[in-house]
Amino acid sequence: MGMKVLWCALLLACAGAAPAETFKRGEYEFATGPAPAFVQSRGPVPDAWPASTPGADEGNWRTWRYDEQVDHRAGRNDDYFEYVYQPRTQSNLGEAGRYQIGFNPDYQHLVIHEVALRRNGKWEDRLRPATITVARRESEFEQDIANGQVEALIVLDDIRVDDLVKISYTVQGSNPVLAGQESDSIYLGWNSPMLDNWLRVLYPPRSDIAIHSEHTTVQATYRDLADGREMEFHQHGTPGIQNEDDYPVWYQPYPYVQASQRRSWGDVVTWALRLYPADVQLPADLQARIAQWKALADPDTRLAMALRAVQDEVRYFGVETGQNSHRPNAPGVTWSRRYGDCKDKAYLLSMILRRLDIQAEPALVSTVRGKRIGEFSPSGAVFNHVIVRAEIAGQPIWVDPTRSLQGGKPRDTDLSAYGMALPIRSGQQGLETIPAPAITRLAVNTSEHFVIQPDGSARLDITTEYRGGAADEMRSTVNRQRIDDLRRGYAEYYQKRYGQLDVLAAPVISDDLAGNVLKVNESYRIANAIQKQGSVGALQIYGEALSEVAKSPKTISRTGPLYFARQGTYRHETTVTVPAGWASTFGKEHEEQKAKAFDYTRTVDTAGQEARVVHEMKVDARYVSADEDAAHVETMRKVRDDLSSTLRYRVPLQGEAGERDRRLKALLEDVSGGRQ
Repeated sequence: MGMKVLWCALLLACAGAAPAETFKRGEYEFATGPAPAFVQSRGPVPDAWPASTPGADEGNWRTWRYDEQVDHRAGRNDDYFEYVYQPRTQSNLGEAGRYQIGFNPDYQHLVIHEVALRRNGKWEDRLRPATITVARRESEFEQDIANGQVEALIVLDDIRVDDLVKISYTVQGSNPVLAGQESDSIYLGWNSPMLDNWLRVLYPPRSDIAIHSEHTTVQATYRDLADGREMEFHQHGTPGIQNEDDYPVWYQPYPYVQASQRRSWGDVVTWALRLYPADVQLPADLQARIAQWKALADPDTRLAMALRAVQDEVRYFGVETGQNSHRPNAPGVTWSRRYGDCKDKAYLLSMILRRLDIQAEPALVSTVRGKRIGEFSPSGAVFNHVIVRAEIAGQPIWVDPTRSLQGGKPRDTDLSAYGMALPIRSGQQGLETIPAPAITRLAVNTSEHFVIQPDGSARLDITTEYRGGAADEMRSTVNRQRIDDLRRGYAEYYQKRYGQLDVLAAPVISDDLAGNVLKVNESYRIANAIQKQGSVGALQIYGEALSEVAKSPKTISRTGPLYFARQGTYRHETTVTVPAGWASTFGKEHEEQKAKAFDYTRTVDTAGQEARVVHEMKVDARYVSADEDAAHVETMRKVRDDLSSTLRYRVPLQGEAGERDRRLKALLEDVSGGRQ
């Protein structure tokens, strides 16, 4: 049976009393019709929001119903949604008046069942197929991914505050490359109050179902049907939940459940192995490169050469349409066209390393849930990124071929933020933890030297040194910018701090790629570095190298964990040399601030005409637990206050020495005259 005929048969089966009607929009199409027969009606929407339910006094936005029902029986993958929402302010009408439905036309079909609006207790039909547009909208294109997704846009006329909007539709079909690896999930609460949430999934008969849940005590209910097994979650009366932001990648604050047919991580590996066959051909030019690398005696050097070639010579771009969402292109294709996405580049690098006598395989990770992925019900669908696990002398080395312009040794790369990975190799039965490197090499070290002139102007020389991951980031930043823009940006930063200045030497960048150390040197002449008030001159200084790690989180009073900073050392040293005759009004100082995640010190030393102020922070932990948030945030506030300093000097008044000489001479003349 052809796909078109099969689709029509499915639509007729779903329609029940009336056939579906198809509407074409260029190369895309959608249909309208009744909800599928498997959908269980939830009954009418309540006439009023119950006074005793959270959200009764909500004045912004309310979700009255969110219902997802999925049918996985007999090879089907039909996903039904019903969404009923209510804007309660004028500013929300823009969002309420449009609704977008995403689907992939390569393997999915959209059927819209209902678009309705309730005003003053009466429902109005607002389904206008002629006004619905369908267009490709590559939402990830700016991240160099083309996924083939299209969106149907529903725009509602005449929507007002306190109207209820109801939209229901079904997306039929799923990516065949998943081959039963589907996973269903739902958030049972969100930023605004929700009256009722459902997730109902129909599985084949006798299915064993695995559940993962977060921030909810709601339990699934089960029911055996004649042709399948039903699993359902229902949450009633969920208050709006505050998103505190700045969470670790593995944490999210909403009630959440995920369900799938029970399988093991070994089952996921078995599925993935078919997508990454080991018997592949490589182009002749790549084989020649491999022969050169293989002549290198040190396996770490061979790994570095291959990794840098894939990172820097094969640009990141993914055409993830159809089965390419999970199936990589052949390594030879990726190398020849010099672009690929994460799975393409990981597959290519793995095949190169094996030819270099280095054990390697692609490894699946989740960039959105990190280490928490280990608690999920195993499924190929829970991963969204692919890296490489290499092994030298029995030691695993984790590398990411999608990164570029990295320096240093691959074994020093820190991918621990990914948390856990599933290597795609025969016999692999579980996830592996990705540890941080034994030595933390990340560091930012800024040295400023002010040479003050008697008129209050100053020469300022700055050297900023980036090491490890900080060098990788800075190298990427420099590579993305025009050199003129980079120079202008540096100069403007100091102009904002000190006003008028001249650039004595444009930023000079030196890069030790092997050692992964990048330095930036700058020189300026500042017209009015010293602010004078009578006989006192003041110089404002700031520990800029620590500003990013010391920034305040978006939410101060927190209940969830906090992402803080990457482990490493951040140091800012300011040296000030003043003219003879200037005297500092400050002396030696030493301050410390300690928290579980970091140690901070500020020291001030003076010697003759020179003063030195050093801010240094050693970050020991990337995350702060919820019970440590308050102490951490308060200590960090003290650090931020401490980064800004004013150095004050007693300055000889202009002409003061000459005036003293004149008065002394006059006095001597008076004395001499008096003796005559």
